[in-house]
Amino acid sequence: MTTFSEKLSGLPATVALAAGADHSDLAAAFRDSAGRPVLAVGSGGSAIVAEYLARCRETLRSGSTRTVTPMELVLGTEDLTGADVWLFSAGAENPDLRAAVHAAQARRARRIRLVTRRVDAAEALGLARRPHASVHVVPVAVQKDGFLATHSLVGSVAALLLASDVVSDDPIGGVAAAFAAAVDASVAERRRLELHETFSSLDRNDTLLVLFDPQLSCVATLIETSAWEAAICSVQRVDFRNFAHGRHTWIHHRSDRTMVLALTGHETRDTWRSIDDLLPAGVRRTSMDLGGGGRLDNAKAIVEGLAVVEALGLAARIDPGRPGIGEFGRSIYEDDALLGLSRRLDGATRQKRTASLARDEPATDQTGIHDAGAARLERLAEAAVGGVVFDYDGTLVSTPDRFDPPRAALVAELVRLHGLGVRLAVATGRGGSAGEALREVLPTEAHPDVLIGYYNGAYLRPLAVDIRSAPAPADPAIAETAGWLAARPDLFRRAFEPARHRMQITIEREDLADWESFGREIDACGSVRSGSVRVTRSGHSVDIVLAAASKLAVVEAIAAQLPAGSTVLRIGDSGSRQGNDNELLSHAYGISVGEVCGRRDGCWSLFGEELTGPEAVLRLLKALRPDAAGVVRVDIVSLGIDRTHESGTNGEHGT
Repeated sequence: MTTFSEKLSGLPATVALAAGADHSDLAAAFRDSAGRPVLAVGSGGSAIVAEYLARCRETLRSGSTRTVTPMELVLGTEDLTGADVWLFSAGAENPDLRAAVHAAQARRARRIRLVTRRVDAAEALGLARRPHASVHVVPVAVQKDGFLATHSLVGSVAALLLASDVVSDDPIGGVAAAFAAAVDASVAERRRLELHETFSSLDRNDTLLVLFDPQLSCVATLIETSAWEAAICSVQRVDFRNFAHGRHTWIHHRSDRTMVLALTGHETRDTWRSIDDLLPAGVRRTSMDLGGGGRLDNAKAIVEGLAVVEALGLAARIDPGRPGIGEFGRSIYEDDALLGLSRRLDGATRQKRTASLARDEPATDQTGIHDAGAARLERLAEAAVGGVVFDYDGTLVSTPDRFDPPRAALVAELVRLHGLGVRLAVATGRGGSAGEALREVLPTEAHPDVLIGYYNGAYLRPLAVDIRSAPAPADPAIAETAGWLAARPDLFRRAFEPARHRMQITIEREDLADWESFGREIDACGSVRSGSVRVTRSGHSVDIVLAAASKLAVVEAIAAQLPAGSTVLRIGDSGSRQGNDNELLSHAYGISVGEVCGRRDGCWSLFGEELTGPEAVLRLLKALRPDAAGVVRVDIVSLGIDRTHESGTNGEHGT
């Protein structure tokens, strides 16, 4: 008896353990994930379980499920804050799983769920300490699978099957007994001999075409994965109608070296019959009708698929449980390159990479984005910081709290930096309200030294000057724009007041009838068409500013006061291409605490989307410290970037 055959014969014992186990925690996980997008992650045999989860969720009407490999999870860019990540791994010890755990955490998945046979997986991966992670241990009769997954695969499938029945709107009951009976039938000697005879003509130099009903995708994946991994023969996996769109050419050219296996369900029997009737007479073929494509049918078919793999191995004279692998293969499997990649893709790098892919600018060099991010941190660490220019709303104050002064902790850091000789400035789309708020919280002696660039840099005055007493001059282009807006009441929820606006027009989002359509309609305004004014957006408002106005004027004014070699940091939150901080932050020393743009040469964040707004500013300011020579620099270590994103047995994430 081969190793694989021995494992196959013992499967009823694992099914019996599953039948007697408590699957309430797994059922609760199904309920909690219902209605949410799910990424099901697995490699090798675990990919089959991931596909089976997708089938379970589809039949339970639980929401969309996408099956991905660990590498796809690491390199993905979609927002996972509302999604759950289900990970499948028998031993929960390979480096790719660790990379997947790290990536799920770095991408801020709502929940992380691991299904494994390893009883200490939660502790080994550091998930026991994570409030939004859970480990579901499935019982198996045999801890070691051999080369291909057998007991861990069937144990996981059985657990998902039984948990699904618990959460079903109309549970059938007796599903454990039905599955156990099917497993007994599939591993019975008579059935295995039948399959051996069916596939006895297969040669290892043949190609096996697996044509399948999409409802039985996980079974097709099982046969394809196993045949490739055990080096039994070449395999092509394709659904019946996709086969019709070109894959049939393979048979035309290699009919004598091809065998067709059709996996049909109730709805696809006739589809297969049509293909079967048209295939050349000499092509070897066989079909297996695997039922209705539901959860139980798929679980039964997976075990039947394992019996098929045994038969394929016998025909090719290969033991699928011990096919023999090269030492280089072990080294490839154990390589932790993917984990290293995931660690390099910290929150800031992931955020910038997502924006860069959305922009999709042709690459000008071969530098990876993580390398660009590392170089940018090195450059930041070396800078002699002489000044800092801040945006106000969304930066020094959060958008919800923008009518309150900055928090005391942040003010304390501003005072500390002023005491160290760092020149401070604010470039804001506001008028006098920003100065009024800052005069309330900053000490009077600092007021003459703090520069405010009101109206997006169009009007520069020291904080000591109250612009209610020294107002900005009215500009004709703004007056023209205000008149046009006053003639378009359909754009507003409440009456627009043109007399209020002198150097800039700021319109709160809630005052607009439609945020998106306003952006299109304003293009028809004469002053916008002529280029005398331009339109920018923040998270809460639209600013119509003079074309000549620029927050960079504030940077230039501060830089002119500094000795040669000094750097001015620029900090804002609206760094996207359309944001009102984009120009300010599109620089090597531009730091976003919110949105970033798709260009690599500026407007990066430090903490990604995990830490934004005033909280991110506060952490950055605390990291501005004088060195031994008294020069203020960014202490990169104290930013906590490594502690936030690094993974490993000693890291905060413990993965």
